[in-house]
Amino acid sequence: MIAILIDNKLQHFMNEIKFSFRYIFDNRGYAYRFINNIDELKQNDIFIIYSPTEPDEKSVKDLAKKLITIFIICEMELYERVSYNPERLRRNMRELKLLYPTQVITARPFNHAAENYIDSDTCGGKINIDVVGNIYFHLSQAEQIMQPGAKGNERFIDENSAFYPHRDSPAVDSMLWLIESMLKEHARTQRIPLAQKALWPKNESCALMLCHSVENLQKWNASSLILSLVDNLGLLFTLKLQQLFHNLKGQMQYIFTNYELYWNFEEYRRLEKENNCRSCFYLAVEKGEDIDYSLEDPDLQEEIQACLNEGCEIGLILSNDKLTRDEMLRQKQVMLHQLARSELGIKQYGYTWNLEIMELQDKIEPKYSISTAFKEAPGFYNSCSFPYHPYINGKASYLILPSVFRDNYLHINKRKLMTLDHAKSELKRYFQKVSKTTHGIFSLDFSLAAYHDIRYAQNLYSYFLALISSSNAWNATPLEIADWWEKRARVTIQEGEYEIRVYFPDDLPSFALHIQGEQKVREIDGISAKIDGNTLHFKNVKAESVAVIRLVQ
Repeated sequence: MIAILIDNKLQHFMNEIKFSFRYIFDNRGYAYRFINNIDELKQNDIFIIYSPTEPDEKSVKDLAKKLITIFIICEMELYERVSYNPERLRRNMRELKLLYPTQVITARPFNHAAENYIDSDTCGGKINIDVVGNIYFHLSQAEQIMQPGAKGNERFIDENSAFYPHRDSPAVDSMLWLIESMLKEHARTQRIPLAQKALWPKNESCALMLCHSVENLQKWNASSLILSLVDNLGLLFTLKLQQLFHNLKGQMQYIFTNYELYWNFEEYRRLEKENNCRSCFYLAVEKGEDIDYSLEDPDLQEEIQACLNEGCEIGLILSNDKLTRDEMLRQKQVMLHQLARSELGIKQYGYTWNLEIMELQDKIEPKYSISTAFKEAPGFYNSCSFPYHPYINGKASYLILPSVFRDNYLHINKRKLMTLDHAKSELKRYFQKVSKTTHGIFSLDFSLAAYHDIRYAQNLYSYFLALISSSNAWNATPLEIADWWEKRARVTIQEGEYEIRVYFPDDLPSFALHIQGEQKVREIDGISAKIDGNTLHFKNVKAESVAVIRLVQ
């Protein structure tokens, strides 16, 4: 097991530090515990020391003669609200080659991100960047706190972030890789069995969320048809003829058939069903400044039921016109009553995100929020592709599920779209970044309106569904992903020299466990599992079950 000793000099930041450590090892799927002194260490522990005082090389090597010992430097200023401002943050950013070129925050000079001491007598190392503090910095929204704050329905301005130019390379994921790589290397060298929970139920390459924001259901009426003439003239004069003909076709279709072009529930579900995929439709509960429909619409009631019958999910769009706890809670209760469910995921209208909204969402306790995304370009918001509980005076009540790609990123400007080939290339590039590199969540939000507004939307969406169908991604609804992430965290592991015990407090249809190291599995008691190399695959695990994994001695 991983044993973590936090220097007493860091007592003032203990809650923040433990929050970050828990995220790191819960994310990576390792068993860990916090200790107060070295007398609590046990045989085969991997000992991690976190301190602002850097030991000399001899001290680390002396400790590493008894146990695998890894020292991580702490830079306390990463936890102090007043220590950083935007200018200092940019000065202290440094690019390192980790899993990929990664921006880290450090005020310390060093030659190497990490150093290993491995010989016949010792097994240990040092991490010279404060990975724990860096990860806390991102998950606590520290950069937003140091900026002049957006309030109410104002978005935090993406371009104000020092990490915005590096949004393709999530720094948190890369630092998780650094810690995990060091753990695996030392466990393998010392032949210590190290059990690791797979990220996803069947050890898939990543998780995949398909989302549809339903922010409008009506495109045309008399006034909008008249106003559209201006846009059509603009398309004509700029020779955007393909988009012009697309718009005219839709207008004629509405005028002669009264067919509402934004009512595309069935079209999306048909494409998804053909590719054995499911999605989540995010709906508001009533008309307002930004919403032109209500749940009371009988046709919408039928669509909701059809979505649920086909295994899709319904989530809640929270409006921006009444940002109070009571109003947001009322909207949540209305949707829960509509769905006859006890849990619900939410999305803020237009991906409006700031610290005030984050705290309001915490007060209404949804299962998850999918409200973080860049406005103009794809990328990894908060430098992370995994679920996480944000730090809001402690661990928040809900998970944030990251958003990566939205359909509005396909618009170069009001009248121009990127080409279909370019759109396919961008979608594939980001999906492969997740599925082959970070192994987190890839989320795609194709709004209901996009099916008509983007002339090649059907071809692009069909292309992407075919792409993911041939991959090893786990397509699940956001509620399923959030539920899995929390149940996975509750699975506990106890490691001995030749035996590993795994306790499952919840029912789990599938679960995979890696055994890091060279030891082979001799037998498994309590629960049957399929052995595939160093990975064990469990199926239909019942709550309160225990698997005892015995290794070859």
